[in-house]
Formats: sequence, structure tokens, C-alpha cells
Amino acid sequence: MSVDWDEVTKAIFPTRTYEELTQRLVKSLSFGFVREAYNFSLPVLATYTRQMLGSDPKGRYEKYADWLVHTLERLAQAGMVDLLDLVTKLEKREQLEWFSSQSGVEAPDIAGLLKYLVYWVIPMEKYLSGLVKDDPVILEACQALRTAGVRTNLEMLEKGRSPAGRKALAEASGLPEDRILPLVYRADFSRLPWASKATISNIIGAGYGSMAKLANADLQQLTADFYRYGESIGKNLKIANEIESSFRNANLLPVVVQV
Repeated sequence: MSVDWDEVTKAIFPTRTYEELTQRLVKSLSFGFVREAYNFSLPVLATYTRQMLGSDPKGRYEKYADWLVHTLERLAQAGMVDLLDLVTKLEKREQLEWFSSQSGVEAPDIAGLLKYLVYWVIPMEKYLSGLVKDDPVILEACQALRTAGVRTNLEMLEKGRSPAGRKALAEASGLPEDRILPLVYRADFSRLPWASKATISNIIGAGYGSMAKLANADLQQLTADFYRYGESIGKNLKIANEIESSFRNANLLPVVVQV
């Protein structure tokens, strides 16, 4: 089975090349906490996908979820075991070509599944300062953390997700631990699918400063607090369902931060 690379390119849009797509996954999985928390078996990943996409109240992703689960089932039948197995065995073009020819699973379908992992499942690396909106105190803390080798959300979670790690970061950066923990929480929020710095800032501004607090909230109260915060900053946050989806996903994501 020959690979139509034009079709693969269409399947991974807006990512430009297959190599760029897989290297984003490889980079994220180079962090120990990502491998530990996200190396789902394919059946578990299928269930996770149903929960992630199938719980949308508007039903926008039902067909997409069906297609993803069907593709995961075909990959499992072809011998793939878990998420790390997928990325390792499909990292390069020649690997994709070989696996597609041997398994009969079309290359664009495989590439489309990998795209889903990038945009919906595996946290991607982002500059920590890019998660902060108009807060000079936090931006100053981001600058101090650069001296301790922490520039991105994944580096922040790798080094700061445990109390011992945060203590070590405080010593290395000269920041008090109570300045570091909010940035750990902000990095944790960046794991929510499609979460922008505005969404993260709005959730925190509404009074939900950690993923655990968001996940354990009463949805009715959370929604009221979120909309009330929007009014306080002159924005109508009712125009999107970001708080409902953030709440659902906070209850689904694997727990990373240790308090």
C-alpha cells in the first residue's frame, strides 16, 4: 500500500509536515511526567476519547470520536499496544509507510489520529510567560525561573509538580515557594485542550486557582462565578462554552501536580 503524502498533509493540517507533527509528540513524551501520566493503552485511550469528545453537550464531536475509536481499534488489532508504542513506531515517514503497508490501516487515518493526540490529548510545550496575561508580578517570576532552567509549561511541571521539586526551584531561582506554586498551577491548566492564556486567566480570575479546585467545583456555582468575573472585566464570557468544557476536562485529565 503506497502512501499518498498529499492526503497525509491534508490530514494533519494546520501542521505543515508529518515530521513536525511527530516531533511535537516526541518532545512532549521526553518528559517523565508525560510518559507516566499519558501512556494509555489503546483501549484506555479509546475510552478517554469517548469521554473527552463524546461529552460535548452540543454533540459536535460524535462522528469524530467514532472515527478515532475505530482507528484505534484497527491499530490495536495490528499490534500497537499503547500511546508510547504508537509514537515510537510511527515517528518517521518510512515507519509510517511500512506499518501502513503491513497493517492495511491507511496512512492518512494514522496521521489524523496522531494529530488528535497533539491537539486534544498530549500536553504540548509552551513558553511559561505565554500563559500569563497582563500580570507583571508573575511575568517577573517567569524571568527568575529562566535562571533555574525553566522556560516552558512542561519544564515547570517536570520540575515543580512535587513539593520537593518546588522547594528546589525556590532555592535555584531565589523565589519564595508561594510564588512558584501559582505558576505550577498555571502550567497545569495549559494541559486543558485548546486552553489559551485568556481562558486560563479567566478561570483563575473567577477564583479557581488550581486544576483540583476546578475539577471539584459545583458546576452551577463555577459557571456563575465565571460569568460574574467576565462582567467585572467587561467581557461576555457566555458566548462560548469554555467553562463547561474546562470543567469536564479537568475531571478527565490525569492528575499531575502533587500538593
